[in-house]
Amino acid sequence: MTTIRDPVHGYVKLDEVAMDLVDTRDMQRLRWVKQLGLANLVYPGANHTRFEHSLGAYHLSGLLARHLEVSEEEALEIQAAALLHDVGHGPFSHATEKVLSAFLREEHEKVADRLKRGELGDALRDHGIRPHRIQMLIRGEAHLGQVVSGEVDVDRMDYLTRDAHYTGVAYGVIDHQRLMDTMVIRDGQLALEEGGVHAAESLLVSRLLMYPTVYFHHVSRIAQEMLGSGVRAMVEEGADPRKIRDMDDLELSAAMTGAEGYPGEIMGRIRMRRLFKRAVYVGRDLLESPGIVDRGREDRIAEEIADQAGIDPRYVLVDKPALPRIAEGNVSIAGRDGEKRPLREVSPLVTIMESAHLAAWRLGVYTTEENRERVKRAAMSHLQIGTCPVQHTLEDL
Repeated sequence: MTTIRDPVHGYVKLDEVAMDLVDTRDMQRLRWVKQLGLANLVYPGANHTRFEHSLGAYHLSGLLARHLEVSEEEALEIQAAALLHDVGHGPFSHATEKVLSAFLREEHEKVADRLKRGELGDALRDHGIRPHRIQMLIRGEAHLGQVVSGEVDVDRMDYLTRDAHYTGVAYGVIDHQRLMDTMVIRDGQLALEEGGVHAAESLLVSRLLMYPTVYFHHVSRIAQEMLGSGVRAMVEEGADPRKIRDMDDLELSAAMTGAEGYPGEIMGRIRMRRLFKRAVYVGRDLLESPGIVDRGREDRIAEEIADQAGIDPRYVLVDKPALPRIAEGNVSIAGRDGEKRPLREVSPLVTIMESAHLAAWRLGVYTTEENRERVKRAAMSHLQIGTCPVQHTLEDL
């Protein structure tokens, strides 16, 4: 047994199985992959990694497995899945996921190949752990998969608290212990007892505040879109997307710098924080025809705006986040009468927060400072945007 001091959870104990998994190349790579990608351009303290988060999820999964009184084999699988759930992340986490997924046709949760081969596969087999079971749990399949990837899971519990801690914002207060103490298995499904409703609401409130403040901060989004555009150019110029996915942050930074041309320029801009600016940044209420945005691909829309503005399409980026949904609203609440109802039917806060999330959604069109006005006019015309709010703020400096 090895004990590690974690700044969020205190002392985290790793058993022999966990240590053997942690010592593999796949897990050690996560030490060099930032949890929040490029958010440190906004929050300088946001330099924590996927490795730390994986240890936190592992710790919480062990506590929850003991509370649920699952079998020793099931507890072993749950903890292994929680520890390994992010091994499929590419460099800079979500910042490269969208573009790499488009080329590879798979999401970061699909890690079956990694679990079967190399050091990781050997470590799992040495301890009698079946890789396909770990893949199922990581994807949230079967009732115990909800512990790792469900409506209220150990992944969310850890990253919301950890991200708030390292960014310094005050929105990561979640009562983990109360949440886990009220979790039960009902009819083969993970559910919460009525006493856990307020703890679940605290998690929802944390997510509501963290998304616009941290995860969807416009500077983070701009940097993320720029990095994705640079990676896309590398792949189109012949780079292997699978090799890029296996890189860490340092390796990708070096590869982009060495590639020169557009990828090198983009990495240079990111490193010196000479980012693109917001030409348009609006909510759905200012889109006269939201269907134009909903149906169009970001790269296609960007090309059309660039053509109308008369500039190189590589210098127009369209950021169209998925419309928000609160999966936590579907978690079952087990009543004293034996009936189960989704949280959104028990808590009026869920409906309010779903509306608030939608109101915080923004469509972004980003470009260089010198092209800002031209792109703004072209984007407003092409996307049929009503009166555009003032874009210039102190945050643009």
